[in-house]
Amino acid sequence: MSQKRPQAITASELAKRERRITEIARKLGFVGRIEYRHEGSQSGGAQYGLARVAEDDLLTVYAKAFDRDADPEEYSLESMIAHERGHQLIARTERLRRILPTTWSEAAEEVLASLLGSLLVDSSEDERNLILKAMFESVKLGNDLETVQNHHEELRDMLRRLK
Repeated sequence: MSQKRPQAITASELAKRERRITEIARKLGFVGRIEYRHEGSQSGGAQYGLARVAEDDLLTVYAKAFDRDADPEEYSLESMIAHERGHQLIARTERLRRILPTTWSEAAEEVLASLLGSLLVDSSEDERNLILKAMFESVKLGNDLETVQNHHEELRDMLRRLK
């Protein structure tokens, strides 16, 4: 599958994008390296990379994230980065890891990363979008909507208490 090449940007715009993602990621508590890649991506626009130690973890944000952020029908840059911060919290929070199953699916982690991200964002719209993203992933796994809604609210309450 070929990736669409993003339109060229100026050095000034590149620096602006790098500053913006760094500010958002640090505000959300991301620990580690942060980089912007002005290239196509198969990801949703951002990706978390686990390293041996948190200081070496990597958050990569791609051009696609800025395209999505500019579209009012898409996820904001903050919600995308919050979701990736959710992955880091899953990997790095001992109290959280102790209560999680030792084996679970990638889809289940996606759900939990979105729910964690929903607790980190300032915007109620971003919070709602991340909750809906988690619900969509859960329903895709074959769960019925009413059960998902109740289960996710319980999970969010538990996650709030862990913070």
